[in-house]
Amino acid sequence: MIPMFVRRAVRPLLLLTLLLPVACRRQVVETRPTIPLVREILADRDDPRARMLRGRGPRPAEDIAIIGSEFACDRLAEHLSYRDQKDNVDAQVEFDGLPDFAGETFVCIEDTIPYRTVLRQGEEVLRTQTVRRVLAALDTVAHISPYDQVGLATKLPAKAVILADPYLAEYGGFDVDTLFRSTGCTVPVFSSIDLMLDRAFDEGGRTDLSVGILCDPQFDATGIYERIFARKAAERGLKGASCVVKSVAQRDSVLSVFLRKYLEDGNTKPLDVIVIDDLSLRPETLKTELAEIVSVMNESSITYGRLFPRNFFFVNVFDEVASACYGFLRENNMFTHNIAKPQVSILRPVARPGADDGSLILIPGSYVQN
Repeated sequence: MIPMFVRRAVRPLLLLTLLLPVACRRQVVETRPTIPLVREILADRDDPRARMLRGRGPRPAEDIAIIGSEFACDRLAEHLSYRDQKDNVDAQVEFDGLPDFAGETFVCIEDTIPYRTVLRQGEEVLRTQTVRRVLAALDTVAHISPYDQVGLATKLPAKAVILADPYLAEYGGFDVDTLFRSTGCTVPVFSSIDLMLDRAFDEGGRTDLSVGILCDPQFDATGIYERIFARKAAERGLKGASCVVKSVAQRDSVLSVFLRKYLEDGNTKPLDVIVIDDLSLRPETLKTELAEIVSVMNESSITYGRLFPRNFFFVNVFDEVASACYGFLRENNMFTHNIAKPQVSILRPVARPGADDGSLILIPGSYVQN
């Protein structure tokens, strides 16, 4: 993240000395180098991508883009479309029979190749792919097929973007942030894993927070969650915070299997929070299973009960993404205010026809080659 700069009082002579070089040329100070694509866009004020982003803010009539794998996008869009936990008038926690995101359209920009596979081509490749997908989400151009060189279709730009994959967030999030900040673009970009860890750190209230992360089996042993956790803990100065990442392939007794693996690996530290980032799981099922595990009526409480302190809590991807999006829309009056069922559309990024620079276009998810 770009650090916040604090203005300090300086003597007039020193101030003049500092301002003279700036008057001659614009200087950009980077705490971390961004990718060539971002540098290219920022170097030319007339670049169409720079013009699209410059001073751009969200508008109520626009869409909400979800970028990630096919499964992650579909599951999140489905949940957000049917979610009804708020009163649509006063935002109180109450079911009112109307979806929380009534009138909104979720546009899923779905990839079929795992991002960890893309990473094998190099960090810059994945970082560039992330930026290109976010730019496409904010564009109004769409294509009707992989061979449409002009862009014969149109779409609404995104008023909010959700990065639904930890690899996109960790490797490309910085570059998207740099590009948006540098152009004054205020469209929010939410990272599902960052939202969950922020909630865990905020509510945990401990410098030595112990976190379990229950992830999708595809991320098991990849190290991506440990990397993100270490970065975020360091940003907060939480030197004693720790995490253990596990996946469970079977769909029954998931929590029990997770805890068994936790102990088998020699872990004994009680868990302050478990982050659920497996989109195929229902958080309510895990809460019910926990109640059974720790009940003194069951033998499991002897083995696993000591792992859960009194203030233990779950954090799950569905609630955190929904809360962030809903909060943004309500606080900034960005709802469409249309009384209609939420809509979901699917777009797929493919290589731009005839281009060899890695640029992409978006085609309908329903496209089938003849």
